[in-house]
Amino acid sequence: MLTAMDRAWLYSVLGLAGFLVVSWALITYALPIVMPFVLAWVLAEMMDPAVTWLVRRARMPRSLAVAVVLLFFVGIMVALFTVGVAYVVGEIRALIRNLPYLYAAGLDISSQVLLYLEDLVGSLPESVQVTIGENLGKLQANLGTYLETLARRLGFITSVPGFLINLIITFVAAFFITRDRQEIGAFLLSLFPAKWRDQLRQVRVEVLTNAIGWAKAQVLLILMTMLVSMLGLAIIGANYVVLAGLAIGLLDILPIVGPGALYAPWILYSAFTGRLAFGVKLLIVYAVVSALRQVLESKVVGDRVGLHPLAVLLSIYLGIKFFGALGVVFGPLITILLKAMVTSGLLPIFTGDGRQR
Repeated sequence: MLTAMDRAWLYSVLGLAGFLVVSWALITYALPIVMPFVLAWVLAEMMDPAVTWLVRRARMPRSLAVAVVLLFFVGIMVALFTVGVAYVVGEIRALIRNLPYLYAAGLDISSQVLLYLEDLVGSLPESVQVTIGENLGKLQANLGTYLETLARRLGFITSVPGFLINLIITFVAAFFITRDRQEIGAFLLSLFPAKWRDQLRQVRVEVLTNAIGWAKAQVLLILMTMLVSMLGLAIIGANYVVLAGLAIGLLDILPIVGPGALYAPWILYSAFTGRLAFGVKLLIVYAVVSALRQVLESKVVGDRVGLHPLAVLLSIYLGIKFFGALGVVFGPLITILLKAMVTSGLLPIFTGDGRQR
């Protein structure tokens, strides 16, 4: 016979499992369908403070204020994109001109490594040699599969018209969501029972506060990593500073691996090609970037989100397991939503309320 405490614990586990299953189903199946409107809602939340300020201080009609802020936002995006593309294209052209040299150097390094591995493997027992050969075969097959998958995903270039349509829908939806913010919010709340509405308002406020705080923290950390890397690379006289900085910023989104996915091969390449001093300088830049990020990460994320760094790390890990690379975003967001629903009492799990539900 289960005691009241046992039943409360069982209900909590079932409630948590149900929440996670529903979250997974919504993100996997529903989100791709409504993605333009989700992005429009995020954009509307970003624009709302500026729109409210124009309405109150400049006495603008809300529709005009939304149009002004939206046009300003689009203009900033276009300007940044144009300038960024100009710099990146210039560095890509320089990189392409140096590709023959880089290719030849890469072949030379790989030949040296293969000769060393052959000597090393030849001295091992036969069973170990067979195992290594099988694993290398699997690695080659997996690499081929990965390259095929990458090639398919790069096929998005052929779907540019579809992307432009989604972009237009996002901006138009953001305009209406921002303009009719109060009416849309009231309508959505009216779809739920009256006894849930105060809790839903609390969840909305907490999720927005923490999610925006988390997004700001991540953007701050990524910008810090990118700018410090660019500065360090410029000081040591590296080539492709802007391109490398952007790549490092994108890699910084990935947990555990992070900027090391670019710095480590670059350092090894420099060492193998006789540029040991430059490799040491790269290592120093990488150490400085990593140290700054480690010092700032727990402080910034913890203060802005209200989650323990271990909870953030676990949510990112599980998010990647279930959603792939996008789990870096979805994992923490689900955790923030779960915390808000538990705190508000809308999902009474692992609390005293769970005993009576």
